[in-house]
Amino acid sequence: LLLYLFELRRREKDFPILAVHINHMLRGDEAKRDEEFSRNLAMKLRIPFECVCVDVKKYAAEHSQSIEEAARNARYSHFANIISSRNDISCIALAHNATDNLETVIFNILRGSGTKGAAGIPPVRDNILRPMILVPKSDILSALESAGIEYVTDSTNLCDDYSRNYIRNNILPMLSHITSDPEKTVSRLSLNLRRDEEYISSVADKVLDGRNEVSTKELASLHRSLLYRVLTKMASVYSITLESVHIDGIYALLPTGNFEISLPGGIRFVSEQGVAYMTDSPVAGIEYRYFVQKGENIIEEYDAAIYLTDEKVKKTSLNVYKKSIQADISSAIICGRLFIRPKHDGDSVFYGGMTHKLKKLFNDRKIPTSKRSLIPILCDDKGVVWVPGFGVRDDGNRNDGHLYATLAIKGSVTDGHSFSFAEQNKKSNT
Repeated sequence: LLLYLFELRRREKDFPILAVHINHMLRGDEAKRDEEFSRNLAMKLRIPFECVCVDVKKYAAEHSQSIEEAARNARYSHFANIISSRNDISCIALAHNATDNLETVIFNILRGSGTKGAAGIPPVRDNILRPMILVPKSDILSALESAGIEYVTDSTNLCDDYSRNYIRNNILPMLSHITSDPEKTVSRLSLNLRRDEEYISSVADKVLDGRNEVSTKELASLHRSLLYRVLTKMASVYSITLESVHIDGIYALLPTGNFEISLPGGIRFVSEQGVAYMTDSPVAGIEYRYFVQKGENIIEEYDAAIYLTDEKVKKTSLNVYKKSIQADISSAIICGRLFIRPKHDGDSVFYGGMTHKLKKLFNDRKIPTSKRSLIPILCDDKGVVWVPGFGVRDDGNRNDGHLYATLAIKGSVTDGHSFSFAEQNKKSNT
């Protein structure tokens, strides 16, 4: 690769070249030999040379990665650092060849990858170039030998300890029994698959159109292949990779309405109120308790207030609030002090002649799980008295005095996908 770039610059157009060698510190004296060989070649060609030593074993242990993965990540990380620190160099040229691509395609197919993985190694990806990706390794070695140019070989490539090595040493030689030029045929396959992938990916971009939220109905209507790309692009914002189990799980639940699925890296896929999105924010869960008394009681968490009055509160006196809902409570049902708190697991309320689990009430009303803690619950020492938007507890004498509870909010709670008390009240019989 270095000789090719050197000759290209001499024949075509002058451009800066920097030779970079990454010593993985895995092979002792042989690794030092390779480093010196690379340095001497760069000196002979009068090309600037940099060497970076990386303790890959230590890196792999610290990042819970395989040796191969750690070595690759370390290389690309250092390449990127070099590019970002210089103004004269903007591209990274790598020496992957057609045989490397053949090996990668087989490896990815055996792992059950999709179109993108089966397409193999791309010739160009962002600022990474692979000028030799269509040239078989045998042609490269023949050219070096015929020109009398020395080269060195990594001895670990000859052992079968790694899956890629086994493919390289045992499977690739057998492919010549099927086709005389397996690299060429698989390179053609890679090109065809890459074109298909690029097209479907471009359609996925149009579906998202820069959005990070998509209607659940729209997602459910997509072809499975397109849905895969859309979800993958949504996940890429958080630098995570989705596996088939995640995508299959989302696909199966899309028709159900409100649901959440945990994804790698602490990311959640959320479907609520007809809108689907991914988020890295924790599930809402504010815990508080406010004792309330006659008059106005401010609930600071939600920029809201609850009024306890003997007479109905007229809406004209609540102009500062965007939404409000009112309930008529018999004083006979109140046991002890009244207070406001968020929903707790197992909460229930008795009205209409039966006990209602709040979880079921919220499920039936399709209130998103992530928003249920936004609903202040009026309680007393006995339990739940009133859930805004639902019935009032009626286990006492309804004719024994009246107390009007009015919940009013300024709007922050009802913004976006949050629970709307007014909308819920329209659907309620109370």
